[in-house]
Amino acid sequence: MIKFFRKIRYNLLETGKTSKYLKYAIGEIILVVIGILIALSINNWNEIRKQKETTNSIYVIVKEDLINDISEINLILKYHDEVRKPSFETVLNTNLTKEDWLKNPQYLSVIDGFKDFSINQRGFELLKNQSNLIANTKQNLASEINLFYNQHLVEIDVAIDELFRENVDINKNLKKHDWFSSFLLHKETEGIIDYISNNTIAKNEIALYYVIFDVYAQELRNFRENAKNIIIKIDQQLKEN
Repeated sequence: MIKFFRKIRYNLLETGKTSKYLKYAIGEIILVVIGILIALSINNWNEIRKQKETTNSIYVIVKEDLINDISEINLILKYHDEVRKPSFETVLNTNLTKEDWLKNPQYLSVIDGFKDFSINQRGFELLKNQSNLIANTKQNLASEINLFYNQHLVEIDVAIDELFRENVDINKNLKKHDWFSSFLLHKETEGIIDYISNNTIAKNEIALYYVIFDVYAQELRNFRENAKNIIIKIDQQLKEN
């Protein structure tokens, strides 16, 4: 093709058709520019397509993470709402007899540890590596996901730290009593029942533990509701793309 154009230029110059040659030269330049622009457009389109595919694959992983997180939170909250919370309220607000305790062993859950919840961050870590998505104001979903994780990671971690410290304090006081080893080995519960029922310090510790536990449960609910909204927006984004 290049040889063909060269031959045309040569023939025009040889025959002295300068004006025609100039018109031809300008036309050739325009064709070259158009070719370059087309090549750039194709390249740019390919880059946009690749970026969109990468972004969508990250959104899919974020969605999977959130679905798993919601499933785990549902189990934690189910136990809290059906066992822990009623037990806390009964122990703190009712004068229980020894028979009440023995008939309802779940009441002792007021001094149990708690299920630690760790947010899945596979998709979030991948998203953070795509810093241009978060920086670009047009990418509202990426920015919203980034804000969602940054907010809830802090709030849930703070609640877990508070729960852990209070649970440690409760166990420190329990360890001071002779019946503690028997209680741990499930040999007897009389000592701890008497301690919880008649010791003001124990009631105060359990009340504080309950308040902190309720804050933790609320943070999990907030995460779950906001996660559901993120999933809806991800589905909309994937559908549009």
